[in-house]
Amino acid sequence: MLKTVTHFIRKADPTAEVHLICHESEKSIATAQGFFPHFVQKSSTDVFIDKVEGKVKKVLAITPKPYADYTPIESIKKIKNLKMAIDASGFAYGDKRGYQQPLETLLIIDYVKSIGVPYYFMPQAWGTFKDPKVAANCKLMLGKSDGFYARDDQSREFLAKLLGEKVESIPLMPDIAFHFPIPQNDPESIYPGINKLKKEKLIIGISPNMRVLERMGKADASNSYVKILLDTIQLLQKNYHVLLIPNEIRPPGDTNKDDAFLCKLLYDLSENKINLHLIEGYRSAEEIKTIIKTCDFLIASRFHSLIFALSLGIPCVAISWSHKYRELFKLFGLEHLVVEDKDMELPIIQNKVEACLSDLEALSSKINEVLIQIKKRNISVFDIFRQ
Repeated sequence: MLKTVTHFIRKADPTAEVHLICHESEKSIATAQGFFPHFVQKSSTDVFIDKVEGKVKKVLAITPKPYADYTPIESIKKIKNLKMAIDASGFAYGDKRGYQQPLETLLIIDYVKSIGVPYYFMPQAWGTFKDPKVAANCKLMLGKSDGFYARDDQSREFLAKLLGEKVESIPLMPDIAFHFPIPQNDPESIYPGINKLKKEKLIIGISPNMRVLERMGKADASNSYVKILLDTIQLLQKNYHVLLIPNEIRPPGDTNKDDAFLCKLLYDLSENKINLHLIEGYRSAEEIKTIIKTCDFLIASRFHSLIFALSLGIPCVAISWSHKYRELFKLFGLEHLVVEDKDMELPIIQNKVEACLSDLEALSSKINEVLIQIKKRNISVFDIFRQ
């Protein structure tokens, strides 16, 4: 979403500076891609104390403070000629993220409003808001913003209930990442030999989600999510090339486990490497979309991997962990291609995949027809950049 927003900002004003809140480990990558990074600096002592505190609370069964992307507010206050603040987080507000994230966002909103600068939320998934603290903080945050959208019907209902409004009054817009430009990168520069593979047989991409793995247990072969992915790989590699595609990739040197870790784990645990391929190294969003563009079909638990595929007219199956997947596929009338986490069994996945592969051309045509309407429908979101 960030790259899509930036694309339209620079279409409106090629000289615009885009400042980005990120993690300290991402600062060099952000700078290399033309952003001005802002981050909370933590010393090694701070990191150590956080880890010790987390372990102590776990032992004592004390509920820890929920994860949040903390706001480097003093750094933000140093930005000169700030014109607008944009939230392109995607899915950061609701019970799953906790009460702290909206408080961090409120720090920014309160500051920018104090200097006469608007704050907008791009279309994103929202909710649920069952926790009273989460609900109160999100309601306050939205009330202070200058505009927001739900990107799906379920999120729209959650927001309407939270704000005490009619559903129809909540602005609804599909995900803006459908407008992410189609890259012109050469896929051979990312995975040498991929053009040759494409001539041999169909390429099926698999884009797993490290966060799903973490919810289901340890990062090993005993994990039910890992097991079903391994079974799916084994099934598909008999007749197709299978390409493991990470979406969330941490910068070099960052020790946090990411999708690249999970893809490597799946590759290493697969007994048979025939027709199995792994995308390695740090890859930009443009490179990931370039690789997905080479696929004939995609199986994914990563939302924006699915967006990339659909925006290219590539049929796909989602392995879901949130309402946002079914809502995405509902845009195309393809809800039947979503596998809910409670239904994550090989026969179910196999049936959906085989049904798609037997009708790829028709599915692709259907996706492309709907895509035209989606992009017409949500292009107005970017009008704010022409103000």
